[in-house]
Amino acid sequence: MTNINSSVSNSHPRRPTILGWLRVAALLSFALLAGGLRLANAQEVSGIYTDGTTKDLGDKTKIDWLKNIKLRGWVEGSYIWNFNKVNPNVANANLGKSAIQDQNLTIEGQAFHTHDNSVTLDLAEIEVEKVPERGSVGFKLDLAAGDIQDTIVQTIKSVSPNGVSDFDRTFQQASISYLAPVGKGLRFDFGKFVTHIGGETIESIKNRNFSHSFFYSYAIPFQDSGIRMNYAFSPKAYAELYILNGWNVTFDNNRGKTYGLSFGLTPSSKFSAYLNYLGGPEHNNNSGDWRHLGDFQVGYSPVATLSMMANIDVGQDNKGAGPGKNALWRGITYYLRPAVKGRFFPTLRAEYYEDRDGFTTGVPQHLWGFTVTPDYKLGSEDDFVHVLLRPEIRYNKSSAKFFSQENNFRSLDHQWTVGAGIVAYF
Repeated sequence: MTNINSSVSNSHPRRPTILGWLRVAALLSFALLAGGLRLANAQEVSGIYTDGTTKDLGDKTKIDWLKNIKLRGWVEGSYIWNFNKVNPNVANANLGKSAIQDQNLTIEGQAFHTHDNSVTLDLAEIEVEKVPERGSVGFKLDLAAGDIQDTIVQTIKSVSPNGVSDFDRTFQQASISYLAPVGKGLRFDFGKFVTHIGGETIESIKNRNFSHSFFYSYAIPFQDSGIRMNYAFSPKAYAELYILNGWNVTFDNNRGKTYGLSFGLTPSSKFSAYLNYLGGPEHNNNSGDWRHLGDFQVGYSPVATLSMMANIDVGQDNKGAGPGKNALWRGITYYLRPAVKGRFFPTLRAEYYEDRDGFTTGVPQHLWGFTVTPDYKLGSEDDFVHVLLRPEIRYNKSSAKFFSQENNFRSLDHQWTVGAGIVAYF
């Protein structure tokens, strides 16, 4: 996710009007609601938290005291070729100008998998969760290592030097939970969490595409630390309240707090909708100027073999573009994921992102992206460990010179990449 860049420019790209965005949202919502409704699984592993499909250690070992302790994990690696053939020395010399911070960052426009012509161990992770029963305590622990964890810590430190530590490099999530006997059960989680914002998350196995969208890379945070309260009114509707230290930080960078809201609705098996908000003071040593972020997601599956999702984000940072001037970023991402015989998933992502002031990317621009990820599952469904092959081709286009080529930093307005990821998971 994003490293918010404080350097801004006075030249702004032309942008759609607010009325235009409202029309897009209204037409999208009407089209999705009008068609009839069923939500199919959009990716191989779903959710920040474990679910009914996650392996239960008590069931596997037949040991009673391990009952309700869930376990899952994965290892992912990748190789990507950037046709712009960026010189790593040029990328490293200009790393301070990039929103994402990682050595040899020779692929722009995405949070992770940023190394051209290099075989990379992106992530190895194990998630352990004890699901709390009514009136009892549980926990969630995600242990992770790899290039992605390094990128997250380096990116956050570039904005808030004291906001994270080496703890964050290893512990992607670490929280204690309690299910209070209130109504249907009010769950409290205390600790560090993966952010509730957005239609993608850190691990590619949980996402529809292998690489991450502009939204994930620039518009939203990676993580939260604080208190989460969750209440499920029914299996079809829930609400959440967050009280957090701030945007991305484990250790607060000012005296204010950040507040989050989340609402989820699944009226039928074909349709889901999520509305998320995050707001609070995010500047270092400044508790007065707030940042606001709104996130809206709609998922729709007309048949069991086809799922779609649209994601709209709008963000604003008070005085983020200079004294008395607010920074604005917004956009829309659309996903289409067919399923062929339960093994082949040729997934399309189309996205548009506007960074009016260069606050999130470092360059005032419009960005367009088109990504095709033809996922293919290897092996048998009965295997303990599954393997997902994730070849991908991606084209990014900017209204400005945002992409580098060979020895020339930010000399092009486009970038083609092709490559493949492979994920082993259980």
